[in-house]
Amino acid sequence: MPAESYTRRENRQRVGLTFKAVRHAIAGAPMDDLEPRAERIRARAEERGEREADRMWRELDSARSDAAAAKVKADLATGSDRAAARRAAKDAERNVERIQRKARKYL
Repeated sequence: MPAESYTRRENRQRVGLTFKAVRHAIAGAPMDDLEPRAERIRARAEERGEREADRMWRELDSARSDAAAAKVKADLATGSDRAAARRAAKDAERNVERIQRKARKYL
């Protein structure tokens, strides 16, 4: 299941609905209107989480491709270009690692 991505407003609404549900439960009032509202909020957050996850994986694939290309360029470089190509390859690898750390939340 993909991670849900709630906005601040949605988090406030969820907390408000929880308090309202508790008050209704104490009073013995029906909670028919609360569940659909909570489900709509959760559905929006799940959809947003799926979009964010898809974008993150595309970004990671792109970064890996860039790192592979930089590594090949560093392997083929000669002379003074070699040091710059190695730095670029290391930077590309760091970028991949950074994106991988961020992508862990979508596993």
